[in-house]
Amino acid sequence: MDHRTELVDVIRRVRNRWRFRLALRGAVVVLAGTVLALLLSASGLESFRFSAPAIITFRILTVTVFVALLLYGLVWPLRRHVTDAQVAMYLEECDPTLEAALISAVEATANGGSAAHSPRLVEKLVEQAMDQCRALDHGRTIERSSVQRHAATLAAVAAIAALAVTYGPAYLRHGLSALLVISRSAEASSPYSIQVQPGNTKVPRGADQTVKARLIGFTAADVSVMMRTAPGAPFDRVPLIAGAQPGAFEGMLFHLEKPTEYFVESNGVRSGTFTLTVVDLPTVSQLDLEYRYPAYTGLAPRKTEGGDVAAIRGTEVVLHVVPTMTTPDGRVLLSDGGARPLVRQADGSLTGSFKIDHQGFYRIELTGPHGEKVEASPQYTIDVIDDQPPSVHFTKPGRDSQASPVEDLFLEARADDDYGVKSLQLFYSVNGSAPKTISLFAGPKPLTEVSAGHTIYLEELGLKPGDFVSYYAKASDTDAVQGSKTTTSDIYFVQIRPFKKDYKPAQSQAGGGGGGGGQQVGQLSQQQREIVSATFNIVRDKAKTKPEKFRENVVFLNLAQAKLREQVEELVGKLKARLGAVDPSYNKIADVLPKAAEEMKSAEGELKALKADSALSPEQRALKLLQEAEQQYELQVSQQQGGGGGGGGQNQMAEDLADLFELELDKLANQYEMQQRAEQQGKDQEIDQLVEKLKELARRQQQEMERQRRMAQSGQSASGNSSAGQRALADEAEKAARQLRQLTRDQQQRPELNDAMKKMQEAADAMRQAAANGSKDGGAQANQALDRLREVQQRLERNQSGRGERDLQRAQRQAEELANEQKQVASDVNGLDQAGAGREAKAQELGQRKDAMDAKVADLQQQLEKIANQMRRDEKDAARKLDEAAGSIRDKRIREKIRYTKGALQGAGSQYARGMEEDIGANLDALQKKIGDAAGSVGKASKQDAVARAADKTRDLVRGMESLDQRMRSGQQGSKGQPGQQGQQSQQQGKGQQGKEGQQGQQGQGQQSQGGQNGGGGANNGDNAGSPRNGGAYGGAYGGDARNWGGGYGYSYRWNADDIRQFRGQFREWANDAEALRRQLQQAGVSPRDLDEVLRDLKAFDNDRVYADPKGLEQLQAAAIDKLKKFEFMLRRKAEAGNDSLSLSGSDQVPDGFRQAIEEYYRSLAKKQPPR
Repeated sequence: MDHRTELVDVIRRVRNRWRFRLALRGAVVVLAGTVLALLLSASGLESFRFSAPAIITFRILTVTVFVALLLYGLVWPLRRHVTDAQVAMYLEECDPTLEAALISAVEATANGGSAAHSPRLVEKLVEQAMDQCRALDHGRTIERSSVQRHAATLAAVAAIAALAVTYGPAYLRHGLSALLVISRSAEASSPYSIQVQPGNTKVPRGADQTVKARLIGFTAADVSVMMRTAPGAPFDRVPLIAGAQPGAFEGMLFHLEKPTEYFVESNGVRSGTFTLTVVDLPTVSQLDLEYRYPAYTGLAPRKTEGGDVAAIRGTEVVLHVVPTMTTPDGRVLLSDGGARPLVRQADGSLTGSFKIDHQGFYRIELTGPHGEKVEASPQYTIDVIDDQPPSVHFTKPGRDSQASPVEDLFLEARADDDYGVKSLQLFYSVNGSAPKTISLFAGPKPLTEVSAGHTIYLEELGLKPGDFVSYYAKASDTDAVQGSKTTTSDIYFVQIRPFKKDYKPAQSQAGGGGGGGGQQVGQLSQQQREIVSATFNIVRDKAKTKPEKFRENVVFLNLAQAKLREQVEELVGKLKARLGAVDPSYNKIADVLPKAAEEMKSAEGELKALKADSALSPEQRALKLLQEAEQQYELQVSQQQGGGGGGGGQNQMAEDLADLFELELDKLANQYEMQQRAEQQGKDQEIDQLVEKLKELARRQQQEMERQRRMAQSGQSASGNSSAGQRALADEAEKAARQLRQLTRDQQQRPELNDAMKKMQEAADAMRQAAANGSKDGGAQANQALDRLREVQQRLERNQSGRGERDLQRAQRQAEELANEQKQVASDVNGLDQAGAGREAKAQELGQRKDAMDAKVADLQQQLEKIANQMRRDEKDAARKLDEAAGSIRDKRIREKIRYTKGALQGAGSQYARGMEEDIGANLDALQKKIGDAAGSVGKASKQDAVARAADKTRDLVRGMESLDQRMRSGQQGSKGQPGQQGQQSQQQGKGQQGKEGQQGQQGQGQQSQGGQNGGGGANNGDNAGSPRNGGAYGGAYGGDARNWGGGYGYSYRWNADDIRQFRGQFREWANDAEALRRQLQQAGVSPRDLDEVLRDLKAFDNDRVYADPKGLEQLQAAAIDKLKKFEFMLRRKAEAGNDSLSLSGSDQVPDGFRQAIEEYYRSLAKKQPPR
């Protein structure tokens, strides 16, 4: 290549590089400006909610900006013409080392060179310029940094734009799509839209039309239909109600008489405009419903204005349809695909019916003038209210108890059902044998509340200490639609104890210094009882428990049984290690406990195979053996305490074994107490959370009631999905009812939770009926639901207020046990000097007991402080005394003294040790007294609550007496027709059953619980008329209308001695209850004068001569019931006198006789228009 050609190539290369730099710079300007314009336009579109005009406008603006930037940054700079001399000068400026050589060469060669210049000189000049250009790599390094900088800027702008679009707000992406995809129309480019149904359609004249809208791409709380019935008229706004699905809204356009234009608008987004064309087709002008309930409910038919329906399963709903124009027939279309015909009547109306058997919807279809099928009504909801199973529980004794072999055990069971209890049965067995059945109620007419009592005469069962009697009840309802449902109560146990706590048989045996008192002896059997109860409940509830949950429960029981067996085996091992030439009574304990462990192992095998029903028999046999061991231990301790002093090595060994047995049981009792307390605290927290939930639910129900009331006053009616909010509240109420039901199962001795659960279910049912009625009843059903919620809330709050008293009673019991245990320890410390060679082992065991006492005192101090904090707001006096009691533990240094005396057991003199133990005993006695004083001051600050509780107890007395009255009235027919109905109790039953271990069959449905709670003896003692062989189960049944039930017949039946014995036992129980109520009222500062007369009447029934005159008995009982009712009314007035807050509604149900009139009143209010 010659030098001239090379010069031209260098000039061209530099010119292209210069143009490339300009192009890169222009690209940066165009890209950055366009991206900024696009992002700003996308933001602008969001501000204008992506309306079509906004999309078109911003598209034009964006294109304009892009073209302007393209002209400014690229076209305009690149169109400039640059000469070779200018390029050479540009290159000289970029590299001054060329020293004008390149410019000179370019000028010399311009236009083929000048004649004045020597060609050779020009060639030499060009050659020198090229040599210098080669040193510069022919100009390739020129503008390299600028090019790189512009390229990096361009890449950065592109990356920033990509990141902004990818991770920025969604509306940026939607905006870019709307701006750049110009193939779509502006309307189709918007990400925000509203889908509307039915769109353009024809509707019958005068019909109501449902409008549904779904928001696409955005959310909003306010959605409205804009409608007008005349062209050019302003649009009227009709708000829509949120539906169940997110973004769904629904509303109703009422009574369309003219063609209507409408569209839906929300947050600046509007749908297209649609037209409802009005045509002359039949539609529903008026819809009336008649509920015909199943016969077993005993409910009269009820009429209401049409719409949604809510009733018990099996109810027949009769529809009366008045069409807007003549129509030959129609159909009721159900959501399950079925249809029911509508038959035309003489007056032109249509009548049809369907039966409520599942949740769903229905709508009405009519036949048009030309035979076409017309959708003549909106879609209405069908809500099924399930008939809940009956509830049953024991009111007496209502807990595990103890009794001597000769006591009379009075049991009282109560069953409730919304539509009637068909039967109530008592089942009891001895030592787990096959249960005996006693029919407590099977009257000719079912009653909604049945309360029945029965006395079991334990002396006739041939029982001995260590035996037990278990019992439970079953109640069946009258459900004729799904079949009778049966509920089984919790199972309870009566442990047979010796005649007295200090009972000793008449045998001569010398005793030692006396062992422990056995305060915690019953813990082994107590835990086994709970395992039996839990197994019983699992078997009972198996039919309604999911298989996974059933398996989980059985595995848990198996682990609990295995743990208890290991504890028993550990105790057996320690006992056998200490056995020698010892009292044979301890040998018997060591022989019985392994048998119990074997039975437990058998139960574990059945549980591992998931055969919970088969595990009941070995579990109950293990319980029997554990109670035998505990009774044998108590007997041995009582013999030692009463046998005098002295005693040789054999007696000392017996004492050591007694201490060992008690120490092991004491450890077990501490673990059990802590577990029970933790479980109780968990349940208390659940109730607290439920109370808060109920407060929120009541607030929302109040708002719903007010909404329905306003709708009724303005003449509006509920439609479509407008009742969805009320149904949602009903679902939450049912969930709370299920939670209460679970709490009721898990906690025995809590009948108030069972009552609250029933009220909660009633509230949920009332809410569903309120959702069906809408505003047609002026919010009456919603008001009733609110009343029920408030009742439940009050009951649970009353439960909360009673916790402090419950915990305080537990603290009292702990303090008493500590004081008694200290007396036993002091007695053992006094006997250390006579222990001889066994002194060291005895001192070691006493040290272990002192460690346990120290832990108990610390726990008691913590509990006292916690209870004081709980009571500080409502029971200031009790809280102050509890603070003093907890402070006395610190001030008297009780724990330090216990720890010090433990160390002094080895070396201190007996006189010094005795003085220290007496000091500790005095401190614990003083502590017990302080806690007792605090317990005595509880309740004095809440007189109103005390009176309210007294009113509830009075109501229980009324119910019980009306129950017996009802039973005695029905006894005439029942006894004549079925004289042996009540069952038999054989006098020798116990002797034949104690060796036969059966199984608790007859499982049903009902509440689940973790077994009975350990309680004191609760058997009934009193004189009995004769020694009859029959144990007739007379108690009664309360049905709310007891005085008028039975057609008016009186007490013409002559009872036998067995009947009278049962009656007298029942009245003695009530007299005792009235005495307790009298004391409670005196403590609350209320005069019990009116109750004294009732008490005299009750005591008068405990006389055989009263039953010889049935007519006089009837009059006496009627008078007593009437006095009790008046006394209850007086207590209610006193309890509510302090409530000065304004109540929007009462808490009592509307009497049946006034319900129809009140509903008619509300309907008349709903039809009235408000004054303008």
